Amino acid sequence: MPAPRRNLILNAQTLPPVPFDVRVRAAAAAGYRGLSYRAIDYKAALAAGFDDQHQCALLAEYDLEITEVGLAVTWMTDASRPGVDEDEATLWHMTKLFRPRQVNAAMWDAQDRAVTTRAFSALCDRAADQNLSVALEFIPHSGIRDIPAGWAIVEGANRDNGGLILDVWHMHRAGTPAAAIATVPGDKWLTLQLSDASAEPWPEVREESRHGRLLPGDGVIEFAEIFSRLRETGADPLVSVEVISDEIHRLPPEIATASTMAASAAVLARAKFEPRWWDHSGAV
Repeated sequence: MPAPRRNLILNAQTLPPVPFDVRVRAAAAAGYRGLSYRAIDYKAALAAGFDDQHQCALLAEYDLEITEVGLAVTWMTDASRPGVDEDEATLWHMTKLFRPRQVNAAMWDAQDRAVTTRAFSALCDRAADQNLSVALEFIPHSGIRDIPAGWAIVEGANRDNGGLILDVWHMHRAGTPAAAIATVPGDKWLTLQLSDASAEPWPEVREESRHGRLLPGDGVIEFAEIFSRLRETGADPLVSVEVISDEIHRLPPEIATASTMAASAAVLARAKFEPRWWDHSGAV
């Protein structure tokens, strides 16, 4: 019997590269309602014989939605008409095909803040043509390292459809206190990403981020305070489970999705935090 459906998103990187149908079935069996989707995974699905019609049919069969696409990382190339990925056409094709809620964006190399803000404004304007939000992610080993840096760009861009991703792992490893959440208006927290961190960080934060995250509740991140701070701001983000872990990747996909769902649901239940959902009309 399928697990009860919950308003949670399975982040693309929580599973290793697996066939598209395997990803969809495993997510649905665990009770996920949405998927984030990367251009690299979409192109792999096409190469494996899952054309656009087949992918959409599988999503409909298992009652799953693509909620976000990305990660856009090349939008600084031309501030007048920014790119969103190494293969810009692929990512924008995905937004038209799947009608997600948002495009997720980051920036690996540090850039001049004024130039970055102008480029982010242009990216938001382009996304607005499709009724999309743009969620900027701060990453401690990137050019946008923490909440203050991310918010400075989003605030400076001053676009209604621009906001931030709150990845609790990134916030913890950046050394940013949870109190910083309240420096951002609640409606600008678009997505909350869940995973946990060990007490002792790895020597390289980039490697730990890609290989050593823990299930929510298995580490030292103070979820109760994070949820409390979000409530103070009136934030009501969508919730994505992003446990990027070699240990999780070694599990069969159905076990990996079930374990990440169970851990995330338990953390949310303890905080009495029930994620909302959205609809394809753009109303959230």
